[in-house]
Amino acid sequence: MEIRNAIEEKFLKKDSEIRIEKDDNKETNTKKVYNFKKIKIGDSKDSVIKRINQPNRIDKSEYNFNWYVYNAYKENFVMVGIKNNKVVALFTNNIDSCENEGIYINKDIKDIKENYKALKYRNKGNIKYEISSNDEYSIIYKNKKYITVFYDKFNKNKICAYQIIEKSCEDEIKNIYAPQDKDIEKSFMYQIIDLVNSTRYKDNLNKLSYDEKATICARKHSEDMKNNDFFDHVNLKNETPFDRMEKEGINYLSAGENIAVGQTSAIFVHNGWMNSEGHRKNILGNYKYIGVGVVFGGKYKTYYTENFFG
Repeated sequence: MEIRNAIEEKFLKKDSEIRIEKDDNKETNTKKVYNFKKIKIGDSKDSVIKRINQPNRIDKSEYNFNWYVYNAYKENFVMVGIKNNKVVALFTNNIDSCENEGIYINKDIKDIKENYKALKYRNKGNIKYEISSNDEYSIIYKNKKYITVFYDKFNKNKICAYQIIEKSCEDEIKNIYAPQDKDIEKSFMYQIIDLVNSTRYKDNLNKLSYDEKATICARKHSEDMKNNDFFDHVNLKNETPFDRMEKEGINYLSAGENIAVGQTSAIFVHNGWMNSEGHRKNILGNYKYIGVGVVFGGKYKTYYTENFFG
């Protein structure tokens, strides 16, 4: 699994102030998202909707369940995995849960290492996959749940997000990579944008707007890397990210690109980028627009490109 970034500024804007966009969500709905902390594995879909609201989007996942996505609450981004009308998974990067076994956002990595036994391998079918030891995340198995804890090395290795998957859902998947499925590629694309924006809100930055041209540009580069077996910002035609953006008719004052291969989901790739200084700079950069291209297959199984511009 690898990640790289590129950045270009044609000239600096004199006014670098960034303002938060007005949020049109009602205050009552914003408060309701905090009911996420009460949701338990096994709860009914109807109870989730009653506690929080109808989801803003339903995404097909790499598991045999759908993510009910709640992305309208600024930094309070949550997803609830639903299978057969029951809760089987949870994800958030800002709200604690009654299901996280005492693992809380902003706790230190030291607390996890001292009080929990992290897994060293993920068993999928007949293959044993070694879990990364670079302190970007840990996977803990407890009470029939797999809890993946993500750390932010630029914030004292504190917990910045976690994902909880019910045991039977995790165990029935025989590969760490998603099947080649356009719907899941699209889910990852939208989730990456959600994660970028919720992360930016935490830093009091503006929301990035989805841009179709940037997405087409990003997807073409991911497809190119897959089809021609390379991993670089400069393609085999010697085109830089900025050449490709201009080719798609994108006019910009500043622009950046993040790429990655081999990460197993939108959640993993985003947290990997956030633990790399250059990629983090792009995600938190002075941009207005974002496009994301996710492509499955090829040597590295997954290819990701993020294009930013403003």
